[in-house]
Amino acid sequence: MRVEYIGIGQELLIGQVVNTNAAWLGAALRQAGLTLVRAWTVPDEAEAIRTALDGALASSDVVVLTGGLGPTRDDVTKAVLSAYFGMPLVLDAALEARLRAWFAARGLPFLPVQTGQAMLPEGCTVLPNPRGTAQGMWFDREGKAVISLPGVPYEMEGLVLEEVLPRLKTRFTLPATVDKTMVYQGIGESLLADRIAEIETQMTARGVSFAYLPNGSVVRLRLSAVGPDAPARVAVAEAAVRAVTEDRLIGARDATPAEFFGEALGARGWRCAVAESCTGGALAAALTAIPGASRWFLGGVVPYTEAMKTGWCGVAPELIERMGAVSEPVARAMAEGVRTRTGAEVAVATTGVAGPTGGTEAVPVGSVWIAVATEAGTTAELFRFGNHRSRTVARAVQAACAQALRALPAVDR
Repeated sequence: MRVEYIGIGQELLIGQVVNTNAAWLGAALRQAGLTLVRAWTVPDEAEAIRTALDGALASSDVVVLTGGLGPTRDDVTKAVLSAYFGMPLVLDAALEARLRAWFAARGLPFLPVQTGQAMLPEGCTVLPNPRGTAQGMWFDREGKAVISLPGVPYEMEGLVLEEVLPRLKTRFTLPATVDKTMVYQGIGESLLADRIAEIETQMTARGVSFAYLPNGSVVRLRLSAVGPDAPARVAVAEAAVRAVTEDRLIGARDATPAEFFGEALGARGWRCAVAESCTGGALAAALTAIPGASRWFLGGVVPYTEAMKTGWCGVAPELIERMGAVSEPVARAMAEGVRTRTGAEVAVATTGVAGPTGGTEAVPVGSVWIAVATEAGTTAELFRFGNHRSRTVARAVQAACAQALRALPAVDR
C-alpha cells in the first residue's frame, strides 16, 4: 500500500523550521508495514494544497498532511479540506466546551479566535488530540484515506501512534515488512559494496533490498524485505553479510557508535574517561547525550595546549618536543594518563589537526591520532579526515567510539 505525505507551511520551504515530521512519519509507517513513497512540501496556500492532494490521491492509497490547523489566518488547511471534500465547517459544541476547559486549566483566556478550532468539516472522522487544541481529521474518498494532523511534532506523533496507525491496520491489509540495519566504521560504502557484491546479487534475487547510507566515517547498511517470510530472508542475508564484514561491523541496529560504545560499557560495568585535544569536548558531548551515561562515563579533559597535555594528562614534555603533539606516542600517553588519573577501565584520547589551517607536510590538516587505553594495553590509530573542520571533528568522534568499542573484550554486537 502506497502512502504519500504533504507537509504544509511556508516556514518549511524557507528553512525557518526543519521538517522533522517527514522523517519521523516515514520511520513510523515503515515499522507498521507501510511504504511512504513520496513527500510533498507546500506553502500555506489553498491552490498549492489542492494540487498536492490531487497528485497524491492519483497514485497512492493514503495521504497524510501535517500543518496549517492552527487558529491564525495563515492556517488554511482545514478550510481547504472542507471545500475539497464538500463538507461545510460546523461548530462542534462538545469540542468547544473541552477547549474552554483546556485553556481554563492552564490559566489562559479563551479568545474568540479559538472558537475556530472547534469548527470541523461535517462528516469527517475526528481524531481527538489531548496534547493540543487542533484536532486530527480523517476523510474517506473512494476507498482511499486522507488524514490531516497538527504540525507540532509531539502532537502529530501522539495522534499517529494512538489514532492513525490503529485505524490503518483495521482498514487495510498491511504486508509484513522487515528492516535490519548494520552499522560499519572504517570502511567506505564502495568498499563495503564491493566486499558483499556476490551476496547482494544472490539476496536481491530473493527479494532482499540493500541500501547504503554513509554518514561521516560510518556507513549504515539496511537490509529490507516484504512478505510473510521476510524475517527469514533478512536473517539469511544478515548472516552472510556479517560473515565477510565482521572486522568493521560495530552494531546490528540503527544506532550511533557512541550509543553502541555506551551500551557495551554498561553491560560490563566499565567506566570511561576521555582526553580530547582536536575534538574539543565533542566526544564527551556525544557520550553524555545518551540517557544513563552517568553510570559509565566518569568525565574528561580538553588539553588543547601542550601545557595542558603535560599538566592534566601527564604527558612528558620531552615526548611532545621530540615527537610532536599530534603523534602516536602522545596520543597513547594522553589515554594512559587520563585512565590512571580517573581510575576508568577504558580511556580514549584524540589529538590532531582539525583545520582548515595548522597542518604541515608531515602532519597534514585532517590528521587525527586516536588512542584507547585499557588494562590489557593501549591501541592507537591514525586517521586522515580531510580539511573540513567540523567534518573532521564529527568523524573523529565516530572513529573514537568505534575504536574504543573494538578494544573492549568479548563485544556482543
